[in-house]
Amino acid sequence: MGRIRIVLVDDNPGFLQVLTSLLAGEFEIVATAADGTSALEVIRECKPELIVLDLGIPGLNGIEVTREIVKSPESDPPVVICSVETDLQVVEAARQAGAMAYVFKIRVERDLILAVKSALLGKPFVSPGPA
Repeated sequence: MGRIRIVLVDDNPGFLQVLTSLLAGEFEIVATAADGTSALEVIRECKPELIVLDLGIPGLNGIEVTREIVKSPESDPPVVICSVETDLQVVEAARQAGAMAYVFKIRVERDLILAVKSALLGKPFVSPGPA
């Protein structure tokens, strides 16, 4: 069995590189995207097993993209939101949209792998406090 296939979505090229370096050792990064519309195209084409998604991307934002992914009949990969936004109302909105996990960017190095593994098991994950 091959490695889990992941699509990364963030409009900051430097942060995409951080995500790639954190995940590439254990997972296969099949594509990246920098905005909501291209994210949905890449997800349809690549059929990943998980998506790591920024909230503040241009075009369709992360919550809108998550809603589209969840209502797609052909695939419903878990979504891990990775955002600078730490407001609990925003975290809850992302979960209501269908995100399985939410990682604060300030904690990405500590929490991302755990969040991805939890999401793959169908277990919700939220970074503990932004500290």
